[in-house]
Order: sequence, then C-alpha cells, then structure tokens
Amino acid sequence: MKKLASKGLLMSALICGNVLWGGTAVQAEEIDEYDLDTMVVTATRTAQENIKVPAQVNVITAEDIKKRNVLTITDALKSIPGLYDARVGGMSNTANGIQLRGFDEESVLVLYDGMPMNDGYTAKVAWSAISIDNVERIEVVQGAASSLYGGRAVGGVINIISKDSDKDTAHVYANYGSDNTWKRGVNFTKKLDDKWSLGFGYENRRTDGYDRKPVFLYDSKAETTHANTELATGANSTIRNDGRPVQIIGTPGKQASKDDNFNFKLKHKFNDKQSLTYKYSRDKFKSFSNDAKTYMRDSSGNPIYKGYIQLPNGKYLDFNESDFTDSINYKKVDIHALSYQDDINNIKFNVGLTNIKDNGYSSGSDLAGEGSGTKRIYPTKAYKVDFQKVWDKEKHTIVTGFDIQKDTMDSYSYKLAKWSDRDSTIGFSTTTFGGTNLVEALFIQDQYKFTDAFNMTVGLRLDRYEKKDGYYKNKRIDEKSYTELSPKLALTYTPDDDTTYYVSYGHSFNQPTLYKLYSESTSTMANPYLKPETSDTLEIGLKKNLSEKAYMGISLYNTKTQDMLAYAQSPDPNKRWYINIDEAKRMGAEFDFKFKHDDKISSYLNVTMQNAKDDNDKRISSIPKRIVNLGLDYNYDKWSAYIEGQYSSDRLDDGDVGGKLYSEDPFFIANAGVSYKFMKNAVVSLAVRNLFDRDYWQWYKAPGRTWNVGVDFTF
Repeated sequence: MKKLASKGLLMSALICGNVLWGGTAVQAEEIDEYDLDTMVVTATRTAQENIKVPAQVNVITAEDIKKRNVLTITDALKSIPGLYDARVGGMSNTANGIQLRGFDEESVLVLYDGMPMNDGYTAKVAWSAISIDNVERIEVVQGAASSLYGGRAVGGVINIISKDSDKDTAHVYANYGSDNTWKRGVNFTKKLDDKWSLGFGYENRRTDGYDRKPVFLYDSKAETTHANTELATGANSTIRNDGRPVQIIGTPGKQASKDDNFNFKLKHKFNDKQSLTYKYSRDKFKSFSNDAKTYMRDSSGNPIYKGYIQLPNGKYLDFNESDFTDSINYKKVDIHALSYQDDINNIKFNVGLTNIKDNGYSSGSDLAGEGSGTKRIYPTKAYKVDFQKVWDKEKHTIVTGFDIQKDTMDSYSYKLAKWSDRDSTIGFSTTTFGGTNLVEALFIQDQYKFTDAFNMTVGLRLDRYEKKDGYYKNKRIDEKSYTELSPKLALTYTPDDDTTYYVSYGHSFNQPTLYKLYSESTSTMANPYLKPETSDTLEIGLKKNLSEKAYMGISLYNTKTQDMLAYAQSPDPNKRWYINIDEAKRMGAEFDFKFKHDDKISSYLNVTMQNAKDDNDKRISSIPKRIVNLGLDYNYDKWSAYIEGQYSSDRLDDGDVGGKLYSEDPFFIANAGVSYKFMKNAVVSLAVRNLFDRDYWQWYKAPGRTWNVGVDFTF
C-alpha cells in the first residue's frame, strides 16, 4: 500500500505541476535561454530534442565552462542535479571521485570522444587526462543506460565531446591563482581545404597545493616501552570521526601536482555527410607532498621528526620520519580514437585504445627521498570497438549495433635505490596480480511513435562477460563467463511541444573491477569469485517549459541492486575484501528549475533527495541524503558575473562523531566570479571558490577560500 500511495502522490504532483502552470504550449524556438530544445544524442544514441527524451539530461557547453573559469572537468559538473563531487583535491586529486544518483565511478560510464575513461584497474576516471579547454560540450544522462552502453552505465553516462577542427580558430589562455596554481595553454584548429582539417592543443597545469591531511598516531597503539630516545611535546590530542583517540603530530605537507596535456586531431571529409576523424590525447600527471611539517619539539624547542610521546596513562608512542612521508603518484595516459561518421547511411563506427601506463606510486621512509623504497605500477589498457546503425522510419527509429571492450591490467613491484626517483630501479620484486575483463555485446532499440503524443522506447542488450587471464600471488585463477540480458522500456506522453511525462524501467549488468578480483595489499585481499552486480531501475518524471523563460524537471527513481559488491571482513582477520551482498536499494527524487528573469539575469535551483540502504537496511553513509545547488547569472554588454552555492548533507556512518577529524559533516559553500571583455577577442576573469572560507572534509580536508584570475584570447 505504501508503494502504491507513493506512486499516486508522485503522479498527482506531476499532473498538478502541469495544471498549475497552465499547460500552455510555447514554441520551442522561443526557449533559447537555457538551450532547453537542444538536440542531445547520448540518451538514445540518436539526435533528439532534450525536452522529449525520456530521461533527465543536462548539457554543459564550452561557453558555460569559460564563464565559470573552472580548472577541472568535475568543477564544471558540480551543479548537475543528482551529482555529488568528492574530488576535494582539485587538480592534485588522486583519490575520491564523483557520484551520480548514489553510484560511484565504477557504475557511471564516462566517455571522451567515444572512448571509455573508466580505467581497467578500479574503473575510476583519469579526469586529469582531459584538457578542459578542448571540451565542446558535456552531456550528462542520469539513470540506467545499460541497454545501450553496458555495465558501467548503471547510474548514468557522462559523455565528453571535444572541439571539432572544421573551422579556423586559435585560443591562447593563462590562469593563475591561490597556492601558486597555474593553468595555461594554446588550442587551435585549421581547415586545410575542403577535405582536410586538423587541430592541436597543449595545456600545462600545476599547483603547490594545500595541507589536506594530518599525520597522526592512534592512542591504542601505545606501548609500555619506547624505542626512540628523544621525548617530544607538541602533539594535539583529539578523536577521529570513528571515536578513536589520536595524537596529531604534523602534516606530510602540501599536495602539489604537475600535469601536461597534449591533444591532436585530424579529420578527413569524404563529402558533407561522411567523415573520418582520428583523435589523440596524451596526459602526464604527477602529484607529491612537499614541505612536511612537524608539531613535535624536543626539550630545547627544536622541531624533530623522530622521538616518542608519553600519554597521560604512562604509555608511549614512537614516531619516525616515515610517518611524515607521503607517496609520489604518477600517471601517463594515451588515448587513441578513430571515428567514422556516415550521415547518409546513419552509421557510426568508433575504435580506439585508452592506454594508462606508469600508473602507480613510489614510497619510502625518509623525507629527503634519498633512501631506498618501493615502486608499484598498475598499467591498464581498454580496447574499444563500437558500431551503430540507425533506421529512421515513419513511426520507428531503430538503433542497433555491437560493442566490444577488453580491459587488461597488471601489477608490478620494483625496488628503488632512491625512492623519490622512480627511474632508480635496482631490482624487480614481483608481479603480484592482474587479469582481463572482456565484454562483447549486441544491442537494439526501437523508438515507436503510437501517436503525436504517445511514444514507446524498447531496448535490449545482450552482454557476454568473461573474466580471464587472472592471477593472484602467482597463482592462475580459473576463467569464468556470464551472459546477461539488459532490457529497457520507456513510455512518454507529450501533450504539447513543451511538456513530457515519462516512465521508464531499465535493467543493468555491471562486472567487478580487476582490482576487486585480483588485488593484493597490506589491508585488502582479492576475491576472484565475485559475481557481477545486476540492478533494476524504475523512474518516473516530468520535463516542462513552464513559459518562454522557465523550465522545470522532476524525477523520482527507485533502484534495486542484486549481488551488490561490498567491502567486508575477509577470512584473514587482518584484512578485508569485497563480497557480493544480497541486495541494496537506492531511492531518490530530483527537482530542477531554471528561470530567465530578463535579458541580463537568470537563475537556477536544483534539489536532490536520496536514500541508499544495504541488505541489512543500514544506510550507505557515503551517499549524502540531500544536495542543493542554486545560482544567479548576470550578463550585460561586456560584463558577466555569477554567484552560486552548494549544500550537501552529512556522510557520517552509524556511530561516527561529528565535528572531528575526518568527520564528513554537512557543508554549504559559495562560489562567485566576474569576467570582462576588454577587447573584441579577449576576456579577463576572476573566480573565488569557497567564498566564506568554510572548513569541511570529504575524506581529505577541503581547501579554504581560493581564487584564480585568467585571461584568454580567441582569434
């Protein structure tokens, strides 16, 4: 009865919303302020008006990115309904990621020019590999899309499309800000003749970073004796979010990074309807901590990095230089994509390789970096082939094709003579684990038009998933294959050009990552017997142009996941591993409102409410229950400005203590910016983030107030 009541309330809300605003038809071409009639392709693999697509789709353009003066792709995504960005480290971030409808990057497919950016190791995304200045548009589809895109598209699809090379352009830019942060580069495209065009881009990003985490010792590790000889004072006694007492003794220093990105594209047009494009991107990324700080002092007040602390209970805690060292992280990504576009026969064909090499870290125990250490490397490759054909008939739009993706991954460990120099290899330690995930799929979808107002979309995907070539602790793991059907059904009712009601059901199939199947560390052991997750999503929604100046979108969804992958205690009492649990549930509601006040001022507000629970009816605490984004934009003559805010509820687990070290408490931050077009082809801009200098944690400590100023020239 409760479920029926909930569905009844939802339908009432959607219908009342339409009646309240009069159900007035407005011509789509009048609604250009927010690109509400923008043609989008990601949701259905065919060009369709956004407002008529049976899913919530948000589009971010190059102009939006430029106006916000953002430094990373995920900064540009922050205001999307249903999206939570935990990449607090910004350009230096090597952990955390984004969530979409409560699903993390393992279950959100990210494409860049058709190539998957989810790596073959953890399915996390190498966001640094994408030059933000090379982005033409980003289409974000919320909700199940596995019937067209496969396993990773459980929570949605983020499709990043780079700029075309069909016209002559040149863009030179430089950006400088807090923590000695630089972003500078050049991007140009050239039409060589009627057949050939090329493009080239280079972007350099670097920052000194900020202190994002402390060095601390657990009180529970105290001993009745001590090994070091120097008694130290200056520790800060506190407790962690989990209630455990700790002693903060310093920081490993600021998390700095260096990043160089290069992209190249070459396009050949056979005619106005057929073309072949090759795109290549390379990114070389490195992050590291510098200027470690100690709070500890000897009896003369001198700072020390080795000694012992005496606790009030009389026990001792030893500390050493190794406590203050942090790993050096590095990644090199090569992306090759070859795309054939045939608008005469409605054919698209993509083939490519995402090669993530030198993906790993080096570590040691001395702050100078001169001592010996260890290097770990996790090279991964993703081979991708994707073909689709569209038949557009009077009442049917049929999309069919095939999709093949092969992810491979290995792990190597080396000994280093000088741990700060990853090239100082003195010995090969071991090949610890690795394996292959192979997915071969066929898909078909039919958008059938019953009448001008009623449409039905039916899709089906057949996946064959095989995990093979796996090894763990030099032991070969048996191969295993699975076959899964992923259906999709969506019904839409469009009473006029500005209103769409829809209800949809989608089934998803998501294979475990190679990390979860074969990984090995001091705290985690592999589980090569994991099964794929399956999810079923039911969604109902409304998309409406309320007037020629206003848009509203509402959606409610319910996702049940079977055999969900969860982190749990392993048979080894000192380690944890991943297991399949029976079921998890995610329920949510999204409200999106955009309004054009006049020719100068526009605003937006979106609210996300979500609740996720595991099979024990326990909240999945990493998913915030509420997210609110709101903003105001001003554009007049040569000036543009914006102010925006984001609220997120807490991510505290049961028993966590708020307001303490690592406590992921609720937070609200505000950002603002202004830009001025001082020449015909030149703009100067200023952006301030975390305007009110709020303190909060997203595993790592968030930066305080930061600013950056930029100038760019377009020719």
